[in-house]
Amino acid sequence: MPGGFVRFCFMNQAPPLGRSEPARPLPPDEAADRGQRTAQTLPDSIYRYAWKVSRRGQAVICALSAVLIPLGTVPLDLQRRMVDTALGNKDLRLLLLLGGLYLVTILAQQSLKYGLNIARGWVVEDVTRRLRKTIYLRKDSLGSAQPGTKPDAGTAVAMAAAESEAIAGFVGDALSVPLVQGGTILFTFGYLAWVDWRIAGLTLLLYTPHYFVVHAVQQAINRLARTQAKVVRRLGHTLVRDAETRREGGRFATLVDLAYELRMRIYRRKFILTYLGNFLDALGPLIVLMVGGWFVIHGQTQVSTLVVFISGVQRVADPWDQLINFYRTAQIAQTKYRLFAQTLDGSGHHQPLGH
Repeated sequence: MPGGFVRFCFMNQAPPLGRSEPARPLPPDEAADRGQRTAQTLPDSIYRYAWKVSRRGQAVICALSAVLIPLGTVPLDLQRRMVDTALGNKDLRLLLLLGGLYLVTILAQQSLKYGLNIARGWVVEDVTRRLRKTIYLRKDSLGSAQPGTKPDAGTAVAMAAAESEAIAGFVGDALSVPLVQGGTILFTFGYLAWVDWRIAGLTLLLYTPHYFVVHAVQQAINRLARTQAKVVRRLGHTLVRDAETRREGGRFATLVDLAYELRMRIYRRKFILTYLGNFLDALGPLIVLMVGGWFVIHGQTQVSTLVVFISGVQRVADPWDQLINFYRTAQIAQTKYRLFAQTLDGSGHHQPLGH
């Protein structure tokens, strides 16, 4: 079973949460040195970091994905054969046989997805733990780009609580999402093109402009996300400082309003992309019905082909949406990761909000 296979591949990794091994306390100097070495080894790219800290888990994810992807086209071909051969010839035995194969394929797909999700979860939690330990070892220098500057507790809390989980979550998806979703799209479109290249080509043209729109809008979202992450850090810093000095919360209220405004600007751009994606998902089957129906009426294709295309377009819609969302997430994750690494090095905390 995939769960046992994944468990075997992760046997030599660190123990799961709740069963951690007792750690030997480090002297302050050794801990600081180790933390500094860890921070210095953070690569510039989040993909390099993902491969550095989770290459074994990523290999398991790639192996499971390679088996899962081709299975996506099997139900489409079984549907076509059930309509063309079994129903066309009124063959009940063949219909039952194809239905049984359909059921076995579904069970195999879901079992592989279960194993893939388990492997992904292991990677996410392991990377989260690594990042939080790095933050703890570097806590005395966070936000202190200049000698003698007091460490920033608010930044440390924001990095350990939210930012580390966001980065680790992307590391878990870094290979699995583009492999599974992109592979599913390629295999499905390849099969549809083999059945009828005319309808497949028209469907492909329908989705292509979506990428360029997403790319343009995402650049603005990236800039807003970076600024918003810095504002949230300054919220924590201001809250700690005001609590220690008993100051009035005027600056804190200003930062809260700024964080709200930035979030709303991100939402407006994000949901424009969601609107466009949902519209294309609904438009795809309509195009297939109109164009494919015209071919059926003129005797240029079969009804079973039309059924397969409607099902195929619906199967492509969800992976396409997930792939577009992954692209958007990857852009934001790289931005946050770069800020995270710069802060560990003491160079990111004092940059202006708009940079």
